[in-house]
Order: sequence, then C-alpha cells, then structure tokens
Amino acid sequence: MNVFRVVPLALLSLVSIPAALAAGQPALAPAVSVAPVSRVILYPGSALIERVAKVKAGDTQLEISGLPANFDTDSVQVEADSGIEIGEIVWRDSARTQPLNAEEARLEAEVRRLADRIDTLNVEKQAAERELKYLDALVKPGEGFQSGSPAKTLETIRQGSIQAQRRILAVDAQKRDLERDLQARQRDLRQVRPDVDQVRVLSVRLSAKNEGQVRLRYLFQDAGWRPAYRAALDSESGTVTLERTAQIAQRSGEDWNRVSLALSTGQPRQSASGPQPNTWDLSLYSEDEELMHAPAAMPIQMKMQNQAGRVAAEEPLQRPLFGVAVTQSEFATEYAISGVVTLPADGRKVAVSLGKLQVPVTLQARIAPRLEKSAYLVAQGDLPEGVWPVGDMRLYRNGAYVGVTRWNAGLSARLELPFGRDALIRVSGKSLAAQSGNSGFVGQNSERHIADIFTVTNLHKRPVEALVLDASPVGRDEKVEVERRFTPAVSQEDWNDRPGVIAWKAQLEAGGSKEFSADYRIRWPKDRRLIGLP
Repeated sequence: MNVFRVVPLALLSLVSIPAALAAGQPALAPAVSVAPVSRVILYPGSALIERVAKVKAGDTQLEISGLPANFDTDSVQVEADSGIEIGEIVWRDSARTQPLNAEEARLEAEVRRLADRIDTLNVEKQAAERELKYLDALVKPGEGFQSGSPAKTLETIRQGSIQAQRRILAVDAQKRDLERDLQARQRDLRQVRPDVDQVRVLSVRLSAKNEGQVRLRYLFQDAGWRPAYRAALDSESGTVTLERTAQIAQRSGEDWNRVSLALSTGQPRQSASGPQPNTWDLSLYSEDEELMHAPAAMPIQMKMQNQAGRVAAEEPLQRPLFGVAVTQSEFATEYAISGVVTLPADGRKVAVSLGKLQVPVTLQARIAPRLEKSAYLVAQGDLPEGVWPVGDMRLYRNGAYVGVTRWNAGLSARLELPFGRDALIRVSGKSLAAQSGNSGFVGQNSERHIADIFTVTNLHKRPVEALVLDASPVGRDEKVEVERRFTPAVSQEDWNDRPGVIAWKAQLEAGGSKEFSADYRIRWPKDRRLIGLP
C-alpha cells in the first residue's frame, strides 16, 4: 500500500494526478463498482465504515455508485494497494429513486401489490354495480320492462341481480382486509425507510499498473452500540460470572451484509486536546458605581465545564442505535466479532455476547437497621482489567433473577455488586432512650438523648460476614456537642468517606446473633433551634 490520501469534499479536484493521466490520454469508460461494506468498527455513537472496490490493470477511473449521501465527507479516507496511484476524487449527489436495503424493497413491493389488488377490486365492484343498475332498469315499468315477459326471464334477472350484489359484498369484504394490510405495511415501510433523500457517486481517477483493491473509509453517525452486563452469583462457590453484552444497531439506509464487525470503546469524535485555563481577573467596583453585573464572576473554563456537564446530563442514552477476540490497550478496548455479521438498516437492536469471565468474590450482608430492618447481599472482588463503559447490569443469584442496576466501574477501585435481600438474615431493633423522656435543659443547653440497640440473627447454615451501618450525628457548629458511645467498638469511622457514618464488621456464626448499640447525647444552646433532629 503506497498511496493514502484523505480528501474532503471541499477540496474536489485539487489532488495531483499521475503524469500519465495529465498527458491528455483518451478517457476510458470508468470501472463501475458498488463497493459493498466489508468491515465496520462500531463506537458508542458512530461507526467507521470500510468499503472495498476491485480494479483491473490498466484502469484509469473508478466509479463507486449507490452510496447513501448521509456520511461525513470530511472523514473520508481513500487507500489503494501497491501499484495503484490515486488521482482526483470527485463526489456527485443525486436524488434517490430506488430502495437502499432489502427490507425497504420488499415492503415497497408488498405495498404496490396490495394497492394494485385494491385497484383491481375497485374495477370489479364498478362492473358489478353497472350490471346491477342495468338489471334494475329492466324491471322498472316504462324502462324496458314488458308486462308479458315470461317468468323464466324474470327469474334470470332476479338471479343476476343477486349475484351482482353478492360480488359487491365480497369485494367490499376483501377490500377491508387488504386496506388493513396495506396500512400495516405502509407503517412498516415508514419505520424502515431511511431518512436519505440522495445517493452519492464517487469518481476516482487512478493509474492501475496491476489489479488490486481500493479501500474507502468514512465515519457515519447514526450507528453504534450500547454496553450492558450480566452478573450471575454462585453463592456456594463464591464466584460471580461476569458477562459483557452489547446492543448494536445502525440506520445508514443500507443493510450491512456479512461484514467483519468490531466494537470499540473509543470515541473518535471527542476533543483531541483538553481545556486550558484563562486568566482569572478580580477587581472592585467603586462605592458609587451601580452593580450592573453578576455578583461573582466565574472563570470561563469553569463555566464551560459546568455547561458541558449540563449538556451531558440532558443527552439521552444512545439507543440508535459469537466468539470474541478482545484487544486491550491503555486507552480503549476493542472486541472483534469472529466470522461475519449481518446488521439490518432499520435500526433494530441486535444483542451480542462479548465474552464471560469468572471473578472470585466474598459475600457480605450489608445492613442499615435505622433505615430498614433488612439485610442486602453484596459481592466484593477485584475489578477485572480493561475498559468497562457505564451500562445496565442485570443481576442473577443462584439462577434466580434479582433485578437491574446501573453499573459504573469507574466509581470504585473494586468490584462491588448488590444481589438483593437476604431473607435468612433477621434484623430487629429497639430504643433504649424514649425520645419524650430524654429531652430537656442542662444549664444553658438543650439536650437530646438517642440510644438504640440492633440485633442481627444469622439463619443460614454457614457463617456470614455482616456489615452494620449507622449514621451518627455530626455537629456542623462549634456550639453543637455530640457525645457518642458504641457497643461493641466500631470497625470503621467515616465509612466510604461519608462523615459520621460508622460501620461494624462482624462474623455471624450459623444460627447465631449479635447486638450492636449506638448511644448519642446531643447538646446545643437552648435559645437556638437545632436543625436535623428526627
């Protein structure tokens, strides 16, 4: 491969051509190729599409027709095999008159067939109505009817009239069914018909000393994939089977038939460089100057970051839109789907599995008894290597479906997955200090005494590790005093960097129970109102 050029649409005919082409040799008929899609790399919100066209030795022009005119021409790359030199590259768009994909063509043919059948029935109905009108005229006095007509003739007219009316009724019944089918097929056609009004033709001047391939690559926006995960816990073996899955879709207008497909976590459209801070100036207004501006100026880079955060929060999730080889790098993960894949152009979501792995985990019953008298099972382990984009995680425990959660591996240095309530952990509690009898005044201060004891019972036939959490009061004012006593001593203060949240970690034997008590005395000036008390 000795020629590689990127040619935007704005630079048409500005690429230098080989001398043999510039010498004024007679133009030959272009080699016309449809250049089907051969390879696709799907990103979360776009796709890199590669087409391959074949040229013969001696060809001087290549024309690739039938391209949907909905891709970014600035992203186009043209590459050729050794011995093929690329010259001018010209785009030409024209109105689309033919279907772009097989489903659109099938539905268009079905709509035409139904419409033609309805038209045929309308003709049959009109003929039956004319026949009925003629027969009616035969039996009306003064309009051709003779009183001496034989009874056989009258019976013939009567039978003919009945048959004509039956044909009209049969036609109306068929039309109702066909019109219902026609409306359904028209709705289907509107759903699959791409929003592409034009098709594009690519003309390439070239000098082919030998036969070979010309590759065309470009970025397309209305395609992509969305990550999702499944986590299946086996509590007996202490492992979680973690499966990557993906939903892929595209609406390019044409089916991708038997293409080589890869999924990448990269973002080809993201900014190539990060923001840089500008000067942050501070100044004072004179006392007699009216304040006509905002009270506090925010650095421009902070404003941009906040605006970007709001835009990201408002954007909807990307929806459209096998054996797997995984290539990991420092910046992205790419999954090469083995074999070939066919992806329809109507935006339907196709689910693929990207591989499974087993992660050893430890199980923990997590309890917040002041909030809920229940225990929730949490599996903890080492986070697998690689890039794990944010996605929905479907959770299964010992074969039973638990629920779904939003998994963001970037928020934690370890793997931590919830697996629902543990019904064999019983939690109870009682107050040791009645709120109404333990409030009052101590000197110049008001006082509140809050004391509770929580009992956790393990009904499993095996030991269970329990983590009991409680939010102890935190004084945010130096005049607010908080006295705390815990039995047993807590295992961790400020659990998970949450001020005041304490944690007891305990091993519960099979059938055993443990008690945890928290005793708080809170004092504050009696002439002040304390915010935050229950």
